[in-house]
Amino acid sequence: MKVYMSVDIEGITGVVHGDMMMSTEREYDRGRKLMTGDANAAIEGLIQAGATDILVSDGHGPMRNILIEDLHPAARLMTGAGEARDACQLEGADSERFDAAVFIGYHAMAKTPRAVHPHTIAGAAVAELRINGRPHGETGLNAAILGSFGIPVIMVTGDTATVAEARAFLGDDIETVAVKEARGRNAAICRPPAATGPEIREAAARALSNLSRARVYAPERPLRLEVDFLTMQQCDRAARVAGVERLGPVTLLVPGDDPWQQYQTLWAALRNALYEPAGWLG
Repeated sequence: MKVYMSVDIEGITGVVHGDMMMSTEREYDRGRKLMTGDANAAIEGLIQAGATDILVSDGHGPMRNILIEDLHPAARLMTGAGEARDACQLEGADSERFDAAVFIGYHAMAKTPRAVHPHTIAGAAVAELRINGRPHGETGLNAAILGSFGIPVIMVTGDTATVAEARAFLGDDIETVAVKEARGRNAAICRPPAATGPEIREAAARALSNLSRARVYAPERPLRLEVDFLTMQQCDRAARVAGVERLGPVTLLVPGDDPWQQYQTLWAALRNALYEPAGWLG
């Protein structure tokens, strides 16, 4: 069995503050180590349940956070800058046929209260993302895109808000592990890796063992994929990407019949939105 694993950092065991999330900050190396640890725990559980191949996609910020020298040898790692990827957190998901997917260290969507660093894909640009009129975060969006390939998401880990979000979109049968309870954007009641690691491993094993009961998340198609930006200037830049339609001062529509192509167009638009032109260009 082949499993696709997408890993973020905000929902990782013990990670609560931006200084553990970005390469320029003083506790980043701690965050990377903890991120690798949660991924390894999930890999171990998947192997126990019969996984024969696991592709791990590093899906946070610089997208080269996971320490490959410490990664479980049974896995392969998709790593490298987001600007070099066409499919953001799901790079490589179309490269072969995967039987299931797991999301490790995920976070709640933008505007979620009592969550560690809630945002949707690009917190500096996205105010809200909607599929068919319903706000989605990365959990729902990525599950819908993988669902278009027939790949069910069988497990999600993160804080308590993320777990609740995953169940709201993917159903109560999905395996989840809440590694912390957020008290605010930069604070949470955390359990140590010695406690969360075994839970992640056991949940991953159960999830894959019960694959026959897994459901694909499949919103009605064609997907009406809309994004609201924080500023009009960001929307201006995003609107220059081919394949999008501008609906208002800060709103774009990403039309299409192919969710995978829509996802790639969305990512291209977000990269444009985040790009600030050189000062000498005015």
